[in-house]
Amino acid sequence: MKHVVSTLMATAVLLFAAASAPAHHAQAPFYDQETFVEISGVVTRFEFINPHPHLYVEVTDERGETIEWAIQFPNRTNMIKRGWNADTVQPGDVLTAVGHPSFAPGTYGMQGATITRADGTVLIQGRTQPPE
Repeated sequence: MKHVVSTLMATAVLLFAAASAPAHHAQAPFYDQETFVEISGVVTRFEFINPHPHLYVEVTDERGETIEWAIQFPNRTNMIKRGWNADTVQPGDVLTAVGHPSFAPGTYGMQGATITRADGTVLIQGRTQPPE
């Protein structure tokens, strides 16, 4: 009986792990990998958290309205390896981001972005770049 319970528990753990791992890492259902958008604005906050850090940038659109964009980064460990920490960007910093926009209607999100400071310093290079 002990063997049966142990086998069932191990099977349940493996099935759960196998089912959840690919679901977390798929970006294509959420972000348009074929399209790029460019924004420039002022950082309102930076959340250096797991599983994905998020950067929030206030942008003024062509009508003069303010929109807050959310930029999702790779996992926190990956960002640390690239030299990032909780103080890499601060509220008030002026940045430009080029990345893949969210598919969700009415939202302002981006992923896979290249982030550049106002002085031209590239903070992070996105996975792909728009065609020239």
